[in-house]
Amino acid sequence: MRSSDPPVVAPDGGPPTTSRGVLWLGLHCDVRCKFCYDELVPLREKAWMPLEEAFGALEKFRGFYHNEFVDFMGGEPTLHPHALEIVAHAADLGLRPTVITHGMRLADLRLVRAYAEAGIHDFLVSIHGIGQTVAEIHQRDRHNYSRQMQALDNLRLLGIPFRFNVTMIRDNMSELEAIADLAGDKGARVVNFLTFNPYFEWAQQGEIEFQARHSEIAPHLAKAIDRCAQLGVEANVRYMPPCQLPGREAHVYTGFQLPYDPHEWDYNSWYDAGHEGRPLPQWYLEASRQQQQRHGYIHVPACNDCALREICDGFHPQYVARWGGEEASPYPGPPVQDPTHFIRGQSKLRYPTTASDEAAHRLEELRPGSLADVHRPVGEDGRAGVRRSRRPR
Repeated sequence: MRSSDPPVVAPDGGPPTTSRGVLWLGLHCDVRCKFCYDELVPLREKAWMPLEEAFGALEKFRGFYHNEFVDFMGGEPTLHPHALEIVAHAADLGLRPTVITHGMRLADLRLVRAYAEAGIHDFLVSIHGIGQTVAEIHQRDRHNYSRQMQALDNLRLLGIPFRFNVTMIRDNMSELEAIADLAGDKGARVVNFLTFNPYFEWAQQGEIEFQARHSEIAPHLAKAIDRCAQLGVEANVRYMPPCQLPGREAHVYTGFQLPYDPHEWDYNSWYDAGHEGRPLPQWYLEASRQQQQRHGYIHVPACNDCALREICDGFHPQYVARWGGEEASPYPGPPVQDPTHFIRGQSKLRYPTTASDEAAHRLEELRPGSLADVHRPVGEDGRAGVRRSRRPR
């Protein structure tokens, strides 16, 4: 039997690389979050991933890339007509499945039970605000926040773990600490604080009304991180330069740190890069540079004297065009080459690497040679795994 690869760790015994794949099931959604890239994609270019294609991708994740986890993305993946079958197939393969969701459909306890029976590992619930703020961000309101709260209660009732995502914008930045409190109250194990990234359809927008400067968000975010620490909740910050959160850099993940977060996606399987198994740290360092280039990040003049220049994305061009680079604050000292320099000091939620006998048997049936020929759609804009047009009838 071919088992999973041993964990690949960072230099000097740092954290292991992630073994989490990601699969976009389609871009359909029943809310209209004001910051969502997909809201600017025409409906005619959205379609659900066919069941057989989803199964093929999952088999490649497990059998070729040796992933042990998978995130299902949307749109809203719980709307996919075969979502439960897809989750069950992942679990059968020994891929522990996560569904990234606004959570409102999980207010139906029957649906939550169905996911439990299918073998769900956990849910990553998008909690972008408190109370009426959720309705304002969703731009559609059918008691959205109360349904989210019922969903969290249902998950706790059935013992299904969950984590939070929150995209930080002007509308909710003053509520970040309250979201941390909610995580502690409801039992979320992790909160990911996501910087709004002007990718894809947003890249050419100069003035984005809900976008806030890092320096506006940072004081609220620092309080939220500290509150999470008090509550025993893991707090992660995505895509903000570390210099914006002095003293809390252990929580900050740019594209160079993402490969070492077990809750983030494996660049290898994410972009169907074709490297069988789990690459070495040097491969991920180069993949991080490619990701930086893919989204066009740049270093502003102050970055030239920064010790973290080689392990930090910098700033997005749209951000710099709007606000300049005066917020950058260079770190003194010799160049830092280890992407885990700060994050190795963070206490992370870790998962045991176990697989059922049945899953191990299924893994034996997956032949790497044939799986190498299974190719996933990766859009020209770099949005990996998204089917951007409907199949002709």
